[in-house]
Amino acid sequence: MLRFRLALRRRPRIGPPRGVALIALVARIALTLGVGVGVGGGCTPTERAPEASGEVDPGSATDPEPGSSDEPVRIKGLAPHLLLHRQRGGAVEQLSDGAMARAGDLIQISYVAAGNRNGVVVSLDGAGLVTLHHPTRADVPSILVSRGQHALDHAYELDDARSYERFVFVTSGDEPLAAITVMNAAASLAKRGTAARDSPLPLPERWRQSSILLHKEP
Repeated sequence: MLRFRLALRRRPRIGPPRGVALIALVARIALTLGVGVGVGGGCTPTERAPEASGEVDPGSATDPEPGSSDEPVRIKGLAPHLLLHRQRGGAVEQLSDGAMARAGDLIQISYVAAGNRNGVVVSLDGAGLVTLHHPTRADVPSILVSRGQHALDHAYELDDARSYERFVFVTSGDEPLAAITVMNAAASLAKRGTAARDSPLPLPERWRQSSILLHKEP
């Protein structure tokens, strides 16, 4: 069962600040209530994220159970990738690469690590902002759940940044991977205009990358 959860943490970002006064106000209210807030470019925290009732069929995206006879073959042949699901009007749908989205859409990010133990998930948008989705902060290890399909513990409401939102998943097997390295690479790519929509991040080739692009309606 896919769950859409409220983001209750500050998400690091790279890019020009937006809505500073509003963020400060929300932060003060949150401190008064004793809760956290999530902020960042490309997505904004939801006041309340309802649970989705739709079933997720992982299909071939799910690794086999440990100890199964076909475990080595299936993990070797499965590439790490992201899955995005949107909740709109109580219904849940999976979004494919190139799907249309709009401000206010509630997005749940999941990943399939395919045996990789280290990975980073970031997004970049048409305004040149980069947001870190996994790990929780740039200064913590980028450890993944290496088997099966794993949903991040919060959902995101897309903001009105123009043109697109692209989610990128970078994995490095057993090699440690610093989130800030991926964020800086994404920020560098974001400056290249339309190339940021589909070009790989400027990172070592030994690290695998996959991405999903959402086009934003005007």
